[in-house]
Amino acid sequence: MIFRMNPQQFLKTVYLGDRACKSVMIDSWRKRVVIQVDVISRLRPGTETWDYYTDADIKDGWLVFTEVSDIRFEPAGLLPNDLINDLSVKPVDLPRAEPACLFEMSIASIDDSGNSTEVHVRIEARGVHLEDPAKPGMEITS
Repeated sequence: MIFRMNPQQFLKTVYLGDRACKSVMIDSWRKRVVIQVDVISRLRPGTETWDYYTDADIKDGWLVFTEVSDIRFEPAGLLPNDLINDLSVKPVDLPRAEPACLFEMSIASIDDSGNSTEVHVRIEARGVHLEDPAKPGMEITS
């Protein structure tokens, strides 16, 4: 059995400051949304701040949301393609067999003229994990 932290605990182990969104993939049949980040850092075990710890960095890593029931981009029509400004999670109070969470990301979108617009990506999902392209198929859950 794979140990999974709850999403709030898990995201406290991830650092995305000054990191960029490289791609957003929606896998409708598998109910997954995957966001590729240029570098995902993990906090040193037992700490609460990143403090420039790079030993556990995941280059071109995947932030994977599972059992997705809803995704929204606001404003619509813009592609998130630059710095990730924020990532938060909160429980969703809806009647479900299993609890779900609302993940909210603020990601910059840069157009061809260099103008930046903040895009809010809202994903309702039951789970989240990381994947390292150097270790295909392995879910990082804690």
